[in-house]
Amino acid sequence: MGRKSKAVEHGLKEIIAKHWNGGKNTIVYVTDKINEQLKRDGLTITISREAIRRAVRSQEDEIADIRKSVEISKAMAEVFKDHPGTEQAEGLLIYLQQLISKEIRTYESINFEDPAEMIIATTKLTQAQAKLSQYRTSATKALDKAKSQLKAELQKAIQHDSELLERLCKIVDEAKVK
Repeated sequence: MGRKSKAVEHGLKEIIAKHWNGGKNTIVYVTDKINEQLKRDGLTITISREAIRRAVRSQEDEIADIRKSVEISKAMAEVFKDHPGTEQAEGLLIYLQQLISKEIRTYESINFEDPAEMIIATTKLTQAQAKLSQYRTSATKALDKAKSQLKAELQKAIQHDSELLERLCKIVDEAKVK
């Protein structure tokens, strides 16, 4: 992995973002302000315009990623709005696993200072997804058992009208939980 930029190394990303002010100021202005501040702080380093431009570009990329994530979240919420909570949670977990998997494949983006956190997060997501799957299976089994019990009760109650019993059993069989 490459060397950290001066902006990251000296903790200047937030200050650069503040001076950049969402593009309201120029790179030259930001460079001058940052170098003045470094001088006031007693540091003998200077930050080049190119370093500032890279830091700004990095910030803009992060903002674009966040906007994209928000759009994806809204789209997922729209798709899953009429589905049970387990399916919503499962969809979210799958999305989070994809994000982590993408980070793992993008070698430059991995923070090697603590890779155990990424592994732990992946493990927790996988365990959560497995639990959700178990919950859904349990719920499906409980629903099937309830349907069977309801049909048995209907058979006891409506022994004399087999046509009505058949229609009611068909309704119970086709019932789905939303």
